[in-house]
Amino acid sequence: MTNKLISGTSFPAIKGIQADTEFYTVMCPLKRLTKVFTFDEGTLPVNERAQRILNPDRIPEISNYILSNRDSYVFSALTACIDGDSEFTPIGDTKHHQRIGTLTIDEDAEVYITDGQHRNAAILEALKQDPSLGEESISVVFFVGKSLSERQKIFKDLNLYPVKTDSSLSITYDDEPDAMLSKTIVFESKILIKLIHMEKSNLGPRSKKLVSHSALNKATNELFDTINSSTYKTQISIAKEFWEHLVHVIPAWSLVLNDKVSGGEIREESIHAYSVTFQALGIVGNWLLKSDPNWKETTEALKNINWSRANKKDWDGRCVVNGAMRNSSVATKLTANRIKYYLQIPLNEKELNEEKKFKQLQKSK
Repeated sequence: MTNKLISGTSFPAIKGIQADTEFYTVMCPLKRLTKVFTFDEGTLPVNERAQRILNPDRIPEISNYILSNRDSYVFSALTACIDGDSEFTPIGDTKHHQRIGTLTIDEDAEVYITDGQHRNAAILEALKQDPSLGEESISVVFFVGKSLSERQKIFKDLNLYPVKTDSSLSITYDDEPDAMLSKTIVFESKILIKLIHMEKSNLGPRSKKLVSHSALNKATNELFDTINSSTYKTQISIAKEFWEHLVHVIPAWSLVLNDKVSGGEIREESIHAYSVTFQALGIVGNWLLKSDPNWKETTEALKNINWSRANKKDWDGRCVVNGAMRNSSVATKLTANRIKYYLQIPLNEKELNEEKKFKQLQKSK
């Protein structure tokens, strides 16, 4: 900080200390971001900057998130370093007043974004489409007087322990119609709540749960042609009835429900405690719910299917490759085709073509 009076951009600010270093948190109106961050560090060689190169492919996704969630979007703070003069003027002399005041950044100072450049770029893009965003704010944490090596360390430390939110937990906390549908049927079902892991997608061998919320969500998306804000509430009872019925029909699922075996034990030996099979059952269910009024009787045949991973006749090349489970859209469709075979459900033209290609591929091996 400088002791001389300076002119430039000013913000209401709160002063804090981390590792004996002062920093300042301000509320920056979105429309002022272009005036604060004027220097593109991406034009510099890697050894002369403290930030990764901006990836333009990420900007539309984040910008669309803002515009699509205009009344509910949330952003964490940007982090920046001031290279040049700045001044903090407290509002008073008491201990608390010394920490609250005005941060002024000299007009000739360079301000570098250390964390959040993609958020910043996306906000600027969203502003072009919705100028009313300009009156809203984002918090910015400013560090002062940091050298290049110190700024590089800040960037490294802020990104040292990134933890991506598990997809199952994200869906559990989401308010999109398909997420509302899948989590509601779980929370309202005494059966499904015992079988579905709502927080983890990768279930270990010791997990008692049958499958993840992410897997159930994908499978339920297959169960219906459309899930939106107008349909999902009426679909709750349908989906809940379908999945609960399958738990009673498929013997191994009932064993997990009654704590006779764990989900991990089922996954070790069989294919039906994996996302690919759940999704395949969703595809089968889609046809049943639309075309078979006696679908509960039809699905009784599921109990006679050999779900073992060692059953090469049914699953090898479909959802099992070299003894390992295969999770892809092709594997899902081929697995669904085989389940339909045992339920005596006719395949449509597209599914027949998939089977033809699959059998040709198997013969060529």
